[in-house]
Amino acid sequence: MIEVKAKLKHLRITPKKTRLVANAIRGLDVLAALDRLTVVFKKSSPVFTKLLLSAIANAKDIYNVQEEDLKIKSVIVNKGVALSRWKPAAFGRAHPFKKHASHIEIILTTKKGVSVEKKVKEKKEVETVDLTKKKVVKKEKKKVKEKK
Repeated sequence: MIEVKAKLKHLRITPKKTRLVANAIRGLDVLAALDRLTVVFKKSSPVFTKLLLSAIANAKDIYNVQEEDLKIKSVIVNKGVALSRWKPAAFGRAHPFKKHASHIEIILTTKKGVSVEKKVKEKKEVETVDLTKKKVVKKEKKKVKEKK
């Protein structure tokens, strides 16, 4: 069993609203979750779609795995940093309020019975350049003809 993560921090949507979408896709297969996210009409559902596609791309980059073999192990939504703001009120007063943010983490795993191998990346040779040696560039001076 492999685990692949994708994280998003400082999303300017409250954690309470993002948890509604997280609960809708938790534990589903990846393809079923992508289908469900197209139907969920919440502000955070396109964000979850993009994050889920990022997690799938991470899994494909590291392991030899197909999309059909992945499922969502967990979706974690935490509270982010809240911005303190002020709202004008009657008689010259101001009322404080906070603009909340959230941190999202999606963890994917393979289904039971699926064997996965890690990709072997080939090391490429890099051409090095010796910067201590100076190239000698000869410049010719242009002869200016004087007009009389």
